Amino acid sequence: MTEKPLFEKVLVANRGEIALRIMKTLQKMGIKSVAVYSEADTNAQHVQYADEAYYIGNSPATESYLSIKNIITAIRESGADAVHPGYGFLAENANFANVLKREGVTLIGPSAKVIKIMGDKIEAKKIAVASGVSTVPGYMGTINDVEQAIKIAEQIGFPVIIKAAAGGGGRGMRVVKNSQEMAKAYQSAKFEAQNSFSDARVFIEKLIVAPRHIEIQLLADQYGNAVCLGERECSIQRYHQKVIEEAPSSFVDEVTRQKMYAEVIALAKKVGYYSAGTVEFMMDKEKNYYFLEMNTRLQVEHPVTELITGYDIVEQMIRIAAGEKLSFEQKDVKMTGWAIESRICAEDPSRGFLPSSGRILDYKLPPKNPNIRIDSGIGSGGKVSMFYDAMIAKLCTYGETRQAAIELMSESLSSFVIQGISHNISFLEALINHPKFISGDIHTGFIDEEYPGGFSGATLTPGISEVFLATAIYISLTEQRRASSIGGQITDQAHKIGTRWIVSIDKDQYPIMIKQVTDGYNIRYGTSRITIRSNWTLGTHLFTAIINGQKVNVKIVDIPTGYRLTHSGITVNTYVRSPRMSELEALMPVRDETEDSVELSAPLAGQIIAINVKAGDEVAIGQDLIVLTAMKMENIITAERKGKIAKVLVQELENVISGQVLLEFE
Repeated sequence: MTEKPLFEKVLVANRGEIALRIMKTLQKMGIKSVAVYSEADTNAQHVQYADEAYYIGNSPATESYLSIKNIITAIRESGADAVHPGYGFLAENANFANVLKREGVTLIGPSAKVIKIMGDKIEAKKIAVASGVSTVPGYMGTINDVEQAIKIAEQIGFPVIIKAAAGGGGRGMRVVKNSQEMAKAYQSAKFEAQNSFSDARVFIEKLIVAPRHIEIQLLADQYGNAVCLGERECSIQRYHQKVIEEAPSSFVDEVTRQKMYAEVIALAKKVGYYSAGTVEFMMDKEKNYYFLEMNTRLQVEHPVTELITGYDIVEQMIRIAAGEKLSFEQKDVKMTGWAIESRICAEDPSRGFLPSSGRILDYKLPPKNPNIRIDSGIGSGGKVSMFYDAMIAKLCTYGETRQAAIELMSESLSSFVIQGISHNISFLEALINHPKFISGDIHTGFIDEEYPGGFSGATLTPGISEVFLATAIYISLTEQRRASSIGGQITDQAHKIGTRWIVSIDKDQYPIMIKQVTDGYNIRYGTSRITIRSNWTLGTHLFTAIINGQKVNVKIVDIPTGYRLTHSGITVNTYVRSPRMSELEALMPVRDETEDSVELSAPLAGQIIAINVKAGDEVAIGQDLIVLTAMKMENIITAERKGKIAKVLVQELENVISGQVLLEFE
């Protein structure tokens, strides 16, 4: 006799990769899944994967995924008896939890009371203090104006950090180093808090300099049993948004771990917590740790914990919600090996991490490997919408050691191909191969410290230059041989391809000589020798080869007369020319397109929330012109040239598309 499932149907009140990930566990457990979708997600993968799907509104999240009314309608129509909210959207919305309770529908998560208490960072910190959890010095009341904020900060001592009381995910947070910075930071934090959480309250804490971000994964049932599934290190962050996470932490020792476990479980028992939850801490160089917040939901980075413990956290959430007791105790939890997660996002690191939206033209995953896990909700032909979070996929690697997990992550990132939109894979490659990351010498200010001027690529070493040089030669000569064999050409031209070439890597030129051998070339430039062997096929965007005895992956994008190549976190433009063509190219005049342009266009689709100039204003290079929101991020568009504004062609709150002209210069 088949065992009856814990629930008949579970509606997943989310989208994208997390909706798909939850549905896979539901299928494993024999539970039917119900998807909800907005207009923008009509053809999304989570909609196609689910057993049933219901339309819940227009593309903006406020009209669909954040609309409790619309989601309740879908629950009623589908007959779902439980809801899993994933993360984000309504996952930590106490009102939603209360509405579900009135509907007689089970929330796969904690109680509404606990969500409300722990979602308020001021109240959560008070409870943490009462539970004996170590906390950061700060002011736990609501702050009413800038003058009060300055007074509090001076009492605590600069630097301080302003935080949204209802915040999460790094929203509504600003670091303030002195009183002069307070006014702008205070107003900005309140604006973002209101925009993100419909709650403008903020509070202030002492800033712990160069801390690590360590979080403990909690599981607790409805009978008072609680266990911790190890810690995760989330110190690699940008603007308080996690970029790379790993489990366990290379910094936390067993004594510290057990102390943190005890405090987390004490906090859970104090508030009557059940379901999966995460308690986040900051940890200083002496391993002193301080309560940051509790997330009453599934975390984005939960896969790394699953990889090292073997527990399916979503499954445990479902079982707890159905009233089951935990089937294991703390002594049963074993952490084996190491796991790392990289968040692959639709953003352009070279342009200040500007979000990118549009259609994905090519999407190829790394080669299949049991130690690689990819959580994604999109593929080739899919569209990254301006209305939602910029994350495309979570790439996780597992190894017996941290070094093994890092090496597999580096290899996986190098073979992950995404074209059609901008993405941050090169930035992730640079981080994962950074000597300090490899040694474990990291903290939450790592990215700001190592890339103070932003990210324009990793360091181009002689070895990487040789990879680009050999790759460009191989691709170019393969194309030339192909062209010489097309019907209608002068016959027998392939053997006339020369042996002397000039390869340009950005502005540097390399005169080379080549000798063709089986499956490749022997290349000479100056006193250096390069060997390249490959079976690359024309038209493939990932170039795999053995260069100087080492396997490498290089990503290819065609550009006029050349190739844009990416390897080890570095992107360059390469050109292969004959010596004579190179001489002629050097004589061509170079135009400054920025100076020639009289128009400023939107670099991405989004909504205009502020216009800082008007017709007749004189502007300088780098001056803030327009603020645009997209993918839940505020983006400041600055002047790339000096000049006088002739016309402003848009209005505040207007939605614009990528490439739309925003203003004109005289």
